[in-house]
Amino acid sequence: MLEPSTPREPFAPNAGVYDAEYYSRMYRPHWFLRNARKYRERNEALMRLVRPNPAMRVLELGSARGDMALFLAPHVALVVGVDAAPAAVEQARELVLARGVPNVRFELADARDLSPFCDASFEAVVLADFVEHVTDDVLLPVLRESLRVLVPGGAVAIYTPNRDHWAERIKATVPGLQQPDHIAVRSSARVVELLARVGFQLDELFFSASPYPVLGAVDRQLSFLPMCRFRTCLRGIRPEPEEEEER
Repeated sequence: MLEPSTPREPFAPNAGVYDAEYYSRMYRPHWFLRNARKYRERNEALMRLVRPNPAMRVLELGSARGDMALFLAPHVALVVGVDAAPAAVEQARELVLARGVPNVRFELADARDLSPFCDASFEAVVLADFVEHVTDDVLLPVLRESLRVLVPGGAVAIYTPNRDHWAERIKATVPGLQQPDHIAVRSSARVVELLARVGFQLDELFFSASPYPVLGAVDRQLSFLPMCRFRTCLRGIRPEPEEEEER
């Protein structure tokens, strides 16, 4: 088991939100906001972005209570989940123990400092519903560390709300609608920009439709409009050494 990273400033100004109750109610079913389609389509998007294989080692940042890590586990050799919230790691460890999954473990660490992991330790790094929880001064070092721990040619997979989508525009405009843990919802263009800034090469970018009944059908019909692109689904590659030298 790894030792926690060196203590530093909280990863978010609202870090107190992430307590045991927050993780206990995570994914609580709701016919409109958290229906089965939402998670099925997220899982499909991440499979497309990660492109798992039986030899792959995956690092998930902001692994929460472990649902995504456990979803990926049957498809890869190893999944390591990292979260800065003790309540998240505790619940994730309980879940993996209860399910008896041997190739998953969870560590308490700050994603800005992945020094417990060696360079080129993973073939994929996953940020699923992570980006919107941190500001740029946190996200940039997270992305730099992600680049470092990836093998050349390895990929970062990002799944995050798109600020341009109509639902996010409404939430940003109407007081009380924005989720208190979503402090930095970004446009897809901004995510691409930050990824390139630290040295990643964009490999794939696509968008999901909202899972809301009826409204999701509208998104799928009008997917060419930025306001109908619900989630940014992005795959970035760590360049091969000769490509990094050219940069």
